[in-house]
Amino acid sequence: MILVTGATGFLGQHAVRRLVGAGEALRCFCRPGSPGAEWLTAQSAEVVYGHLHDSEAVARACHNVRQVLHVAAPIREVRDTVVEQFHRQATACLAGAARRAGVNRFLMVSPMGCSATASLPYLRSCGVAEECVRGSGVPYVILQSSVMFGAGDRLISGIIRLLCRTSLLVIPGTGKTILQPIWVGDVVSCLVRALRDDAVVDRTIPIGGPQHLSYEEIADQIGTMLNIPRSKIHVSHRVVSLAGRLLEGLGRNPFLGYRHLEFLEVGTITALDAVKRAFGFQPMPLVEGVAYQLAPSSHLGRPWLTFGADGRSSTRTRHRV
Repeated sequence: MILVTGATGFLGQHAVRRLVGAGEALRCFCRPGSPGAEWLTAQSAEVVYGHLHDSEAVARACHNVRQVLHVAAPIREVRDTVVEQFHRQATACLAGAARRAGVNRFLMVSPMGCSATASLPYLRSCGVAEECVRGSGVPYVILQSSVMFGAGDRLISGIIRLLCRTSLLVIPGTGKTILQPIWVGDVVSCLVRALRDDAVVDRTIPIGGPQHLSYEEIADQIGTMLNIPRSKIHVSHRVVSLAGRLLEGLGRNPFLGYRHLEFLEVGTITALDAVKRAFGFQPMPLVEGVAYQLAPSSHLGRPWLTFGADGRSSTRTRHRV
């Protein structure tokens, strides 16, 4: 039995689909009233309710669990104190319950660039959470991921949505910060392999895509793929940050998440062959991943991507089934 936190979030949903498809028994820990619980039930996953800072609820969730996949993250929370409290208390509670339950592997995904001494609050609190997992006594694997993209993301989807509505490519600040975007399906492939590969236990592994690109280069590639007449404007990082914080606080969906702006401040890159060396496969480049992301809403003539048994992709000119 695998316990999944954050199962209704961006990465969590992709992970649940893959694990259920592989025949794994899943238990998903959700907040009471979570709007995605019905979807999880439809995926044949067991759903238990509670809060990650509630030790009794977490202990019940960990009963008879052998592996924990912890991908819950307050990515939409704009209050730094709440973010820090979540990463400190929730992770400590979950790691402690996992130890007492005899869990044999604890998987966690963090943003690249986080550390307990980072200057930015989200990255700093993630670093504190990582230290908690390392000190828990439970065998662990921590994946430090560069910015992820895929269906439902906050990076590529935001650029596409704004461009389609306004014909604008908005570039925060200079747009020169270097990123290493990785397709969410490849992150899930890393997680699946980390569940089974003893060689990666008790390691913190940075993962990223096969390209180092600036935010402006990413936006330009998306604009070219969509072939929409467009204008490019640079907006100060401060203005975009204030707008993102306001919209997130109102429950709206800005074109770039407020917390993602932290990643643009520091950049998130590692070796281009990091995934290949750690997990034995080459992740998809940006254009191929975005083509897959756009495929469901496309028409005849667009390349469609289909998946093999291990979740890797191959390009075929056909309709996806």
